[in-house]
Amino acid sequence: MRVPTMSQHRERLNLFGWVAPLLGRQGMIRWPRGDREGFFACLKDLYRRLRGYTIWLYVDRARWHKGKEVDLLVRTHMRLRLRYLPTYQPGLNPQERIWRQVRYEATTNCWFETLDLVWDTVQRTTHTWRPNKIKRLCQIT
Repeated sequence: MRVPTMSQHRERLNLFGWVAPLLGRQGMIRWPRGDREGFFACLKDLYRRLRGYTIWLYVDRARWHKGKEVDLLVRTHMRLRLRYLPTYQPGLNPQERIWRQVRYEATTNCWFETLDLVWDTVQRTTHTWRPNKIKRLCQIT
C-alpha cells in the first residue's frame, strides 16, 4: 500500500556520498548545504577511508566540483585523480544507484518527524550493506 506524504519541515537533507565499486565500499556525510565545503568534507572522508589506494573519482559537473580550490586540492593530494562525467549522464555514475537504493530501502512509504530521523534511518540502512551488495548495485559482479 502506498502512503502519500508531504514534507512539512521545508528543509532539505543534503548528503554527499562516494562509492568504490570494485571494493564494495561506500560512504556518505551529511552537510548543511550542497556546496564546495561539503564536497571537500566528503573528499576528506573518502581519502581517509581509502588510505593506501589511488582514488579515481568521477563526479558530475556541479559548480562545487570545479574551480581553483578543487584544482589545488587535487594537486596537493597525490592519491586523488578527479575526472568529470559527461553532462546530463547520471546513468554513468554508480553513486546514483546507491542513492536510489537507499531512498527505496530507507524512506519509501515512510514519514519522518525530523530530518535527523531521516539521516539516522539512512545511516542504519547503509551500515547493514555488505560489499557484495554494493558491487551488485554498481553492476560489478
